[in-house]
Amino acid sequence: MNVFADVPGARVALAAASGDGKSDGEVNVEDREVAVEGGEGGEGYTLGLRVYTPVSRSDAPLPVAVWIHGGGFVLGGPNAEDATCRRLTAELGIAIVAPDYRLAPEHPYPAAFDDCYAALRWVVDEADALGVDVARLALGGHSAGAALVAAVALAARDRQGPRIRYLHLGYPVLDDRLESESARAITDPKLFNRQGAAAGWEFYLQGSDPAAGYAVPGRAKDLRDLPASYILVDGVDPARDEALEFAARLSAAGNSVELHLVPGVPHMFDVLAPGIRASRRAVAAWTSAFAHGIGAS
Repeated sequence: MNVFADVPGARVALAAASGDGKSDGEVNVEDREVAVEGGEGGEGYTLGLRVYTPVSRSDAPLPVAVWIHGGGFVLGGPNAEDATCRRLTAELGIAIVAPDYRLAPEHPYPAAFDDCYAALRWVVDEADALGVDVARLALGGHSAGAALVAAVALAARDRQGPRIRYLHLGYPVLDDRLESESARAITDPKLFNRQGAAAGWEFYLQGSDPAAGYAVPGRAKDLRDLPASYILVDGVDPARDEALEFAARLSAAGNSVELHLVPGVPHMFDVLAPGIRASRRAVAAWTSAFAHGIGAS
């Protein structure tokens, strides 16, 4: 399945199926625009952020997560994972900040990475105003969002940036080389497959050196001193083996890693079929782990 064959059409379809971003009785939702220095051509720009907070909260600072949406670096926006952000905010009593990062192909690497890192820095800088506890700071995302989570965590370590407590990597796409057995084997046109994965990386990288900077987390040589991580892997996914390898490398580097492999399910199975037993069990498991990891339980 190559959803990137018609990017405008895919964006319209995803927007129609996404949340509305409105506050409800359980969760307050506020869209912010913040100024970011630098950017393309060295000029500043405006970054959109969606902030979720529970309606019922005490005066105590809340745990906070920066949640990065998926979409192959090409699709999505603030509404793309609205339901997930609302659910986590309401169930766990935490705050979530979701960046509306710039998308490829209009904005290739490092635009999305820069935006997500800027969102992380903004949360720390504005912690008092937001009423959040940066000692309980997490990053989370799925698919390409999980790749950006890993990239931002690597940069925060290298730059002595914000200290991150926990990472959630849901079926992450981590390696542009697509040389693994699963990348070669998953070619079913009805599923997210090698062709779709290759197209997303091509749009994102557009000639950038994949081994430089934080473009491709799977190519990172040093994985030491990273936050505790939870990695959810789909059994029928071209990115399966690269995620398993990344988990093994994280563990070998001395990091705490919890790995869950769900056999027989495709990429984004919990979104495609949320009512099946495998989806319900997987979502319950990673949500419980996230609550513990961020210090909400």
